[in-house]
Amino acid sequence: MIWFLCLGLMQDSTLSDSLDVVRYKATTITYDLERSIIILNDSSVITYKDITLTSDSAYYYIETNHLEAFGTCHLKQIDDSIQGNFIKYNVENQKALMTSGRTQIEEGFIDGEEIYWIDEKTVNSYKGTYTTCGDSPPHYYFYSPRMKVYLGDMVIARPIFLYIQDIPVLGAPFWFVPISSKRKSGLLPFRIGNSSTFGKFIRGLAYYFVISDYADITLQLDAMERKGVMPQIEGVWDYSPYTKGKVFASYIRDTESDKVRYSIEARNSSELFLLGSSLNFDIKYVSDNSYRQDYAETTAIWLEREISSQATLTRVISGFKNTLAFERREDYVDTTVSLKLPYYTMTGPSSMLFSTISYAISGHISRDRKTNPQDTTDVLGANLHTTPTVQQNVLGILSLSPRIDLDVAVFNEDTAGNRWPTRFGYSFATTASTNFFRVFGVDMLGMHGLLHKILPSLTYTYTPAFDFGAFPAASGIPSYAHTNSIGFALNQEIEAKIGEEDQKHNILRFNLNSGFDFIRDSLNNVNFLISAPYNPLPSPVTTFNAQVDGSIDPYTRDYSYSISNNLGIKLDFLTLNIGQSYQRGGDYQIWFNGDIKPTKHWALTYAARYDWQSGDLVNYSFGLARDLHCWEAVFNFNQLGEDWRYDFKIRIKEIPEVSIGKGLLGYIFE
Repeated sequence: MIWFLCLGLMQDSTLSDSLDVVRYKATTITYDLERSIIILNDSSVITYKDITLTSDSAYYYIETNHLEAFGTCHLKQIDDSIQGNFIKYNVENQKALMTSGRTQIEEGFIDGEEIYWIDEKTVNSYKGTYTTCGDSPPHYYFYSPRMKVYLGDMVIARPIFLYIQDIPVLGAPFWFVPISSKRKSGLLPFRIGNSSTFGKFIRGLAYYFVISDYADITLQLDAMERKGVMPQIEGVWDYSPYTKGKVFASYIRDTESDKVRYSIEARNSSELFLLGSSLNFDIKYVSDNSYRQDYAETTAIWLEREISSQATLTRVISGFKNTLAFERREDYVDTTVSLKLPYYTMTGPSSMLFSTISYAISGHISRDRKTNPQDTTDVLGANLHTTPTVQQNVLGILSLSPRIDLDVAVFNEDTAGNRWPTRFGYSFATTASTNFFRVFGVDMLGMHGLLHKILPSLTYTYTPAFDFGAFPAASGIPSYAHTNSIGFALNQEIEAKIGEEDQKHNILRFNLNSGFDFIRDSLNNVNFLISAPYNPLPSPVTTFNAQVDGSIDPYTRDYSYSISNNLGIKLDFLTLNIGQSYQRGGDYQIWFNGDIKPTKHWALTYAARYDWQSGDLVNYSFGLARDLHCWEAVFNFNQLGEDWRYDFKIRIKEIPEVSIGKGLLGYIFE
């Protein structure tokens, strides 16, 4: 037996085999030439290609080309690694076996009695656990006798048991957890539960398929004991600026109601469409009024009382903007369907006439259809419209802007049944305005100067008494009600420079307007508004504003008014926003929202609106969350009128799809 012994600090040696080089170093290196073994003792480090193995000691078997490491072992390959107390690694096929091993995968950790590194992308674990909790021992873990890890993709376990504080609470014949930080095709986690509405259910059983770097598709299946099976498909794409959007469709034959129900949604935004045009649409269609609400899990859809679809195709030709639009709006309350089939708008560029008159020509072609349970009405109309305007400054103090509104329109039919009737309408208006201001040298309460602005204006409007009663109302076409009136307004603003940096803030606004109607030979109501938008209060008050608005009858002196204000406070453990409004006659409401964090791990969110007159909470909601280190418990409740809902779940932070909620607790809380 022949031995060679090298002593020294971290001796560095290499063994070359063709182009592959194994490098190794340790405090003591022993060469056993008879058995072709290199023995590394004390702080062993072996590197091969992108593999690095550190351990207390190690053997390198030259003839069989494999490594054995002992003690505290750490095998690392690029961003992946395994730690344990014994490792056996084959240099040629790059397979590894570790006992009592531990490897970190993305945000989680896998421990196993035996871990096999099959290749650079696959790891097998036997009698192992998976957890995202970094504490030792972990607060929770999944135990499985067999786990296969596809690095950068997912963990598949068969069977699997969830342990909380070493107590088994759930089990399943198999489970999978995505661990990729990148978009990858594969199965997505699903939810299993029980509900008084759906019965026993599996929801979110889906396969996510990456088509390209710019598009993907998700196929999903929901199985509900009381409702049936609901297949769903969702596609998302982003080929900006050519097209960006998504499409979603679902279908179910509801076994409880014995109805076929479905939903289709599509959204698209195309800045560069055909021939230089742009296309945008948002389309929604459902089989019945309550389909989305019956299966919804979000409050926004639950409260929806109207569904609408619209699409617009726009292109600029010779400076004229051309828009072709479609719109469908369905009101769930009165079952009215309103459509624009289609709606065309043309808007020309702003032009000058005689260097003093500015004008732009626009036009519409519209077809409005309204359908309700009683009848259907169709209106087709088209018009050309322009409003020439002159801007004149008199003596540098008065601005005059006379304008005339001109419109010619044609309809498919009037109320008398005449075909293609036409009409011409116009309206005249002129406005005179000016402004006065004065600067005050105020230096107090943090203010360094005041600016008081007075903005008076006077407007005269005249529209003849056209006999347009026989013409139907059509989108985009003005109706021209008879008008002969003069209006006046007196607006005031007070602006201040505040603080060391002399920042300008509007601290007070006062608007006053009224007019005289020559047709009724009477004064109009006097309307007023006073607002204070600036917050003068110090921290922790973050926002404060107040407003008073109302009107006065100049003859009876009867008046109405409303007062509203908002206050916002922010502390380390509390945020609070309070608003209130009062209308003369007793309509007084208070609303508030915010959150409270009494401790590091507890958080409460809340929102409510209270009607003082009826003594009722019109709507309210609150949520309670508890940070459980690697877990979190969440409870939400909201009510609007007679409708209310709640949700409760305990979920893993890094794997929110894994949760224990009210559905798993049976019918007790339903």
